[in-house]
Amino acid sequence: MSRSIAVLSTYRNLLRATRVAFENDTRLLLAARQQARDGFEAGKRELSGNDADLEEIDRRLEHAVGVALVLRTNVVQGERTKKDEDEDVYKLRIHKYTEMGDNESVKGGKSNLSGTQKRVRWDM
Repeated sequence: MSRSIAVLSTYRNLLRATRVAFENDTRLLLAARQQARDGFEAGKRELSGNDADLEEIDRRLEHAVGVALVLRTNVVQGERTKKDEDEDVYKLRIHKYTEMGDNESVKGGKSNLSGTQKRVRWDM
């Protein structure tokens, strides 16, 4: 696939991910799309496409694909449906792309920064 087709495909994928993540929130949808547009236009201005820039272009495309994946699978919006004296009630907009984990990794222990397992006691 040519580089320009890969850039266009990644850009369109990112725009589709913003639509999924911010479907009923026009303000955030427009802001996310503007940020994506600004990033791709900045790349077009800064990088000429010569051999020295190809690695940077690939790195930026990989970053954009990762952002699209996070937007599509990990962003969940909440809408306040009720406000009581003591608490606010929110309804979450879970869609078909939302990643639903089973929390097994949390129950079994959590890694610390050094990469070793830290034991967590859940029966307290």
